[in-house]
Amino acid sequence: MRYTAAVLAALFCICGAVVVVTALTPTPTVDTATADHLIRTSAVGEVVSSPDRAEIQIGVETENVDVQAAQSQNAERMTNVTNAMKALGIPDDHLTTTGYTVTPVYDTGPTPVPLSLGQRKPTTYRVSNTLLVRVDDVARAGVVIDTAAASGANQINSIAFLFSEQKGATLRAQALAQAVNQTRTDAGTVASALGVRLLDAREVQVDSGATPIVYDSRTGTAADTAIPSTPIQPGTLKVTASVQVAWAYA
Repeated sequence: MRYTAAVLAALFCICGAVVVVTALTPTPTVDTATADHLIRTSAVGEVVSSPDRAEIQIGVETENVDVQAAQSQNAERMTNVTNAMKALGIPDDHLTTTGYTVTPVYDTGPTPVPLSLGQRKPTTYRVSNTLLVRVDDVARAGVVIDTAAASGANQINSIAFLFSEQKGATLRAQALAQAVNQTRTDAGTVASALGVRLLDAREVQVDSGATPIVYDSRTGTAADTAIPSTPIQPGTLKVTASVQVAWAYA
């Protein structure tokens, strides 16, 4: 009998432990939002602001019957342009050579000798050198153009206005927040109409960008257009962010 009583006592303790453990185990919650319970919405955020950076393509073109003379003349003039840019306070890493070509120029008379005959020789050689100048203060773009022309540049190929990395990132964040808020508002409207409760976002797809303003003036030359205080109007740029969100509901 003592043995039986001990066994019963042990069993009672074990059962009690089981009861206690079971009581402390939380009741699992069932998430009713599944892949079939999603509201998909999309929106585009848009922020407009003035650009804070300009990129100017400045060119020097020379031509001579002697190719080495054409190259030497070009090098001298481009060196003057580069030094003038540095004198304006533009750092070296804002000056980039983007193109350099040496092109033979052939006679374009009424009856030129065909190149296939091997008898046609160039009359002159044209050398072109292009320098990309990055200006972090767009208000100085006109001064840069005037200075380049005065120091030997004879081509202003294009001017592009854009955002710096810091400003672009700030505006992109604003556009994204605007787009996400709109998708949430739209999803809430749909959920209310359906009589369901909107939960959290389950899927997100983002696409964003900004298009720079580019003014192309390759048909002209700096000598033709560069006058004191050349007026430059940068206008405004638009940053957009497109967002697609799948919102769960229950």
